[in-house]
Amino acid sequence: MRRVDVWDMVTAFVGAIVAGMALFLPFTFATAAAVGSPFRVASLVNSVPRAAALGLIIAAVVAVMLYPSVKPVLAWTVATVGAIALGLNYVIGLYFSSPDVLTSQNYADAMCGSVVYGALGIAALRRALPALGLALGTIMVFIYGEFVAMFDDDLNAMDTATQTPLWLIAVCCVLLAISAWRHRHSFMPAAAVRAPVELPISPILAATVLSLTLLVATEWLSQRYDQATSNLTVVSVAAVVSVAATFAAALLLPGRDGTALLLAVAIAASADSLGDAESLGFGVLLVLVLAAAGIVVGRRVSLPQLTYVGATVTCLIAIGGDHDAKSWPWLLGMSVLAFTSGYAFGSTNARYLPSGVMAMGALFLPSIVWSIPTPSRHWPVGGEFAEPGTPGRAALTITVGTAAGMLLLYRLRAPETARPTVGL
Repeated sequence: MRRVDVWDMVTAFVGAIVAGMALFLPFTFATAAAVGSPFRVASLVNSVPRAAALGLIIAAVVAVMLYPSVKPVLAWTVATVGAIALGLNYVIGLYFSSPDVLTSQNYADAMCGSVVYGALGIAALRRALPALGLALGTIMVFIYGEFVAMFDDDLNAMDTATQTPLWLIAVCCVLLAISAWRHRHSFMPAAAVRAPVELPISPILAATVLSLTLLVATEWLSQRYDQATSNLTVVSVAAVVSVAATFAAALLLPGRDGTALLLAVAIAASADSLGDAESLGFGVLLVLVLAAAGIVVGRRVSLPQLTYVGATVTCLIAIGGDHDAKSWPWLLGMSVLAFTSGYAFGSTNARYLPSGVMAMGALFLPSIVWSIPTPSRHWPVGGEFAEPGTPGRAALTITVGTAAGMLLLYRLRAPETARPTVGL
């Protein structure tokens, strides 16, 4: 075990947390003493999923551009610059309270975070330990963002935990800069030459198709849920569109790299079906342990199809009722999801590195389940609430659809014999 790999693992872990929070969580709740007005909350409800969709496309672009380089210092340097820009945006936000300006800064926050994530993915996924750090940081932010309430009817009760701490950004900048310095003389094998039909920009196309389609489906469902004569029809259409877009994006990726993308969408949907909590508390440590255990098991028993077992269990728990946060069904669902997310990473291998970066970033995309209004969601959508089991049934539909998509992908794409890259 090389010391530089251990250092890079820590750096990748912290960098994934900072970049993931910028992509996945709202920017503005900690930037003003007065938490805000309904206009600010509505603006953030709209901008957060849009910023995540835009961020995934930018992360894919950065990963594709950096992948051909044989000098790791380039990727580490780009990630460092992105983290510095992220910190500057944060500092500027401390002195502005206008909802319009803060919403724009939420987009800037996501774009800076996507640069960090895309560059960090190329830098970290080439070796096992840094890849582990990146995966654990991504899963930590994903679980935290799914389960901690970000929007609340009581605007004065919102806490500031959803904002990336400035000290954490500073630590991230220092760690990334040191990693860049450590790799200033390093070289890595050149990117393998791919067949002409496998476009190197395929992750960008896949990210664009998936991000925009899921975003449109989510907003369409949110607007029409309480206006349609049959909400079941609206949810079903949105679920079918989500599955079709995911499968189309998976086909755009070379070989069987789309497997990880199908798994990520299923996991995200199942996570959205569970209710929110005020905080995770020491549950964060439980998530870290279970995610690490999932990665280890996934490395030893590499069967990506088993990921759907965990996603299905999570959906069934959600279908069982509107569980209170921190109740045993809720804790069970969170635990299963943490282990399943780690197993998905450990059991899949992307042959084309930007495909892996794009698949991991897909965890941060909005799903249609996120826009189904239920009493357990701590932000107002308007209109009537759905039955408690509706989000779980919608997530189960997406899980079954993506599982069928994986079977079809396996029939269309033969397994590759080339040595895979590390992780998703």
